[in-house]
Amino acid sequence: MDRKRGGVSGRSAGSGIGRGLLVLLLAAACATNPSVSIEPFVGAVVPGKVVTAFNVEAELARGRFLEVSSYLESLPASERNDSSNLMLAGRVWLARGDAAAAGKALEAALSGSIAGGKRADAEWALSQARILADDFREAAHHASLAVRAGLYLSPGFVRFLESLSGSELYAGLRPSESVVAGFTMGPYDLIRVPVGINGRPSDAVLDTGASYSIVTRSFARLAGVREIADSEAYGLGLHQKPIPLTFGVVDELTIGEARMRAVPVMIMPDDALHFETARGPLPIASVLGLHLLKDFTVDIDYIGRRLTLERHAGPGPGSDADQNLFFARNKVMARVTVNESPWTLFLLDTGSELTMMTTAGVRRLGVRTATGIFPKRVEGIGKARVSWGKVQDVSIGLASYRLRFRDMVVAETDDTIEDGVVGSSALARFRARIDFRHMRLELDARTAPAP
Repeated sequence: MDRKRGGVSGRSAGSGIGRGLLVLLLAAACATNPSVSIEPFVGAVVPGKVVTAFNVEAELARGRFLEVSSYLESLPASERNDSSNLMLAGRVWLARGDAAAAGKALEAALSGSIAGGKRADAEWALSQARILADDFREAAHHASLAVRAGLYLSPGFVRFLESLSGSELYAGLRPSESVVAGFTMGPYDLIRVPVGINGRPSDAVLDTGASYSIVTRSFARLAGVREIADSEAYGLGLHQKPIPLTFGVVDELTIGEARMRAVPVMIMPDDALHFETARGPLPIASVLGLHLLKDFTVDIDYIGRRLTLERHAGPGPGSDADQNLFFARNKVMARVTVNESPWTLFLLDTGSELTMMTTAGVRRLGVRTATGIFPKRVEGIGKARVSWGKVQDVSIGLASYRLRFRDMVVAETDDTIEDGVVGSSALARFRARIDFRHMRLELDARTAPAP
């Protein structure tokens, strides 16, 4: 395992910010809403491999969190309490969104006799559990311990955690309080929510594919966003292109009639969020990202163009057998089946126009690519571009529906856990409810726009 990791969070593939799928826009004219039919999703999913002691790490890396959880529960107590299995359990609970259970398992593992790389990984996983619980003081402590044990983390990212230690993040909304706001979508099928950032108005993109909320450098200056000293880091865009950034704090974020205080943000160069497309320029000044949204149930009414955010009281218990959302690499992943395959993971990305597959997913799932389709180009965050092709006649089982795509884009992305991306070309056909407390995506086609 590579011990020298240099992304925002120090993980390879830029786990602190998103790997360029923040906003994917076609740079050449083509259909962004391919023909899609929707039907109820019924029947059993083909089971994948049986998880054993010999393949558990590989299956965990493939995102089979429920199956690995069942495997661990089947072990005798003496084996479950082994440090290695406690580490596995901690990583599974973290993926399932249960920060408390993840922290308990990882602390128990660290009290045992683990050292070197394994200890560094356990400390880093525990740091991520504390980040999930908005406890940056403990997150900074365990991130520092991970560095001492040999894991490379960006010093700017650690400084970011330290600077917010003890802060009550996203203060101002109590559990069960709701925020209601209208939104627009425009020609790019991206949700644009009117917000106030330190009193300065902005149309923020609602983006579950961005790990943190984002503002551009020029807008940060206009809005008086407090930049954290010595917090230089970078994220990785498409094709692993590095994007320099720093961290900051928005003192007051207004959405609808609600106000939140102490909102962490990444501050990025203006041109990283300015896109030139066949439909004209698209500048973006601000983004509402996953670390904020995870504290809410997000209800997106695409017909009424209304967004409802309901605050919840921290992460849920993480024990729902029907759970279909998971955290991986600081992203939220949806559990899907492709062409009757066993369960796999797609990035849930409200900041992507397109629903697509990755080249890694096409290979892993054995999906046949279309012939005679010339590659086009897509543009992502930081001006990175990748080639894409197409697959044809692809079906996706997602929540309680099956979506059949006549054509689906394939992004040239290999170093990835996800086999694809669920973007607005799929989500906008439903009323979507993303419940981050219970880690469930619910879709309702009866209250959604006609295709």
